[in-house]
Amino acid sequence: MSSTSGLQEYQRESGLTRAARRAARGFAALPALFTFTVDVEEHEGGSRAREQTARLLDLLDAAGARGTFFVLDRVARADPRLVTRIARRGHEVASHGHVHQPLADLAPDRFRAGMATARDRLANLTGAAPAGFRAPYFSLTPAAAWAPDILAELGFAYSSSVLPAWNPLAGWPGAPRRPFLWPCGLLELPVPVARLGPAWLPFLGGMYLRWLPPWRLRGLAARWTAEEAAGGALWSYCHPYDLDEREALVHRPDAGVFGSLMLWLNRGPMLPRLEGLLHGRRSVPFTARLAELRSEARAWAAA
Repeated sequence: MSSTSGLQEYQRESGLTRAARRAARGFAALPALFTFTVDVEEHEGGSRAREQTARLLDLLDAAGARGTFFVLDRVARADPRLVTRIARRGHEVASHGHVHQPLADLAPDRFRAGMATARDRLANLTGAAPAGFRAPYFSLTPAAAWAPDILAELGFAYSSSVLPAWNPLAGWPGAPRRPFLWPCGLLELPVPVARLGPAWLPFLGGMYLRWLPPWRLRGLAARWTAEEAAGGALWSYCHPYDLDEREALVHRPDAGVFGSLMLWLNRGPMLPRLEGLLHGRRSVPFTARLAELRSEARAWAAA
């Protein structure tokens, strides 16, 4: 029995696990329509993205869901079959950049050349040019405000790269929290954030989704729905390593010792939380929502 059919059979026979049912109750306030997104990246020298991405594909199949997979060019070069597998399973393939570095660390000319190559590679592998781009670390910040013009020039239709809040890694405080149009016409789909005191947290992704306690996730989901759902675009994000409990500790220079530990620990809750998020909810790729999101987006120019 394949892993996909096994997961589907388990869910038919016994329904969600207790942890997934608890997670589903925590997300009950969220709208029924969202987009499940994955940043397909690999730790330097790693070789586990294929196995963990396959688990995510099986999870989506079992839920009858489709999502958007932002693939880093290094992964597409090393494992082209993984890219074609994602596309053949009915998901949108988009770009996660040509290198996993903050945009502000790149010269515009280098970014343009690298993204042209990355976009062509995905187009050749899937038969369709990618419409979407997501910056590593959500690093479309004021220091990289030149990037949208280049993305539009290369033919991208949208970006999902702005974290509209302060963040230790990258953020753009004051940017719109709802979809907006850059002056060049590129559509931006900011990370969904919910207010917690003076902070705004991207609660539906990565370490936040793994580490926040259930009662806090429930409160943030209710607050996002009450304050941000009108005109907002709900989506989640994760990485293949977020559910990889067997991976050894990897020291990431970009995260430091403490950050590397946080990225490595507490991966067990991720799969049931993703199952709970999908339960009773419909996930469609961003490309299926673009026309509606663009029609509702307002133009925004950074000061």
